[in-house]
Amino acid sequence: MATDIRIEEAGPVLKEAVERLRPGERVNLVGPDGRRVAVVVTVNDRPGEAMSMAEWLAEWDALTQEISKAWKSEKSAVELISEMRR
Repeated sequence: MATDIRIEEAGPVLKEAVERLRPGERVNLVGPDGRRVAVVVTVNDRPGEAMSMAEWLAEWDALTQEISKAWKSEKSAVELISEMRR
């Protein structure tokens, strides 16, 4: 299950949305054009009752594919983060 929050409205409602977030759920931050710009998920050693491990992994695989399609840099995310840390 996902909750969408317009990025312009995130300040006042994001805290509440994160507090309600359960394992296996996410909050999507949506930009002015209606497209997802960020995803907030719970940090947990393992998914909760909301999803099976297979469903959790399938959702992350789908998100990986979506990010890969939108990636515009010739460098990988790992390379970019390494450069930022130098």
